[in-house]
Amino acid sequence: MTELQHKAAMSFLGWMEQNPLPGKHKRGNEKTIHNYASDVDRFAHWFKQSTALELSAETLTSDDIQDFISQLQTVQERKPNTVLRYFAAIRAYCLYLLKTDPRIQRDLADGIRLPRQTPMTKRGLRRLERLAVKRIFNVPWKDTEAARLRLIRDRAIVETMMYVGLRVDKLTGLKLSDLNLGERSGSILVRQGKGDLDRTAGVPLKARQALTEWLETRETFGCQHDFVFVQVRKGYKPLGVRSVQQMVQEVGKRAKLEIELSPHILRHTALRLWRKKVGDDRTVAKQMGHSDATMRRYDAVQNQDVIEAADLI
Repeated sequence: MTELQHKAAMSFLGWMEQNPLPGKHKRGNEKTIHNYASDVDRFAHWFKQSTALELSAETLTSDDIQDFISQLQTVQERKPNTVLRYFAAIRAYCLYLLKTDPRIQRDLADGIRLPRQTPMTKRGLRRLERLAVKRIFNVPWKDTEAARLRLIRDRAIVETMMYVGLRVDKLTGLKLSDLNLGERSGSILVRQGKGDLDRTAGVPLKARQALTEWLETRETFGCQHDFVFVQVRKGYKPLGVRSVQQMVQEVGKRAKLEIELSPHILRHTALRLWRKKVGDDRTVAKQMGHSDATMRRYDAVQNQDVIEAADLI
């Protein structure tokens, strides 16, 4: 923590000790105040890494808060209650800024989209829901060449997450050299998975077909970029996490799903399919990049095991 952050944290701590916390009619107890301060400190660390700026009234925006909440949900895959705990701390910090800094004219935490506290967001898609999502990609949303290219790319993204189970940040970070796709089998090198260890993930047939179509399509418009998933306009910049999140959410709306579709739900869909079709917990753990203590023999599963298991999906 920098000296500036330390002074700000001390001021925030002092304010919490003297004032009611948001949504409460009394001051927080010592444990709550300590937890809020710790969570805001973690938020400040993320903010510095993301923006190269110190967290302050001058630099913080509502968009930054929303980005952090989205990152907790999709990249870190935190539980809804954990995300809400972080938001409660950030909300207290925003109230502190509003009450103590005349430059802040509104509560920056207002309007932030939060996760539902229901188990619906933790389940994968059921068979009919998967079919509804797949039907969305039968016809381009617009009658333009760009829309046709986006449809092929977006189908490859959705099917890769839905059948391989990649986290959204790993998907957007994929490079051409990470793919090994054949007619009979396929694999993806997932770089810096949990524990900072590279791992190999098997690629089921449906995902192989969608990825192959996208890679062949890329060649037709001369994209030379190393990243697998790029924009379909001049420049071909790599897609970011937020772009994928928004696309997946739109797919869910067009498919008229009862739940809000997200990369996290697509990953859970893959997890359900692998558990049902493969059955072996160690193979599933290796495919998904888990390192749970109950799966201590995880490393004993060979790369070829997950590649062959993908044929069962």
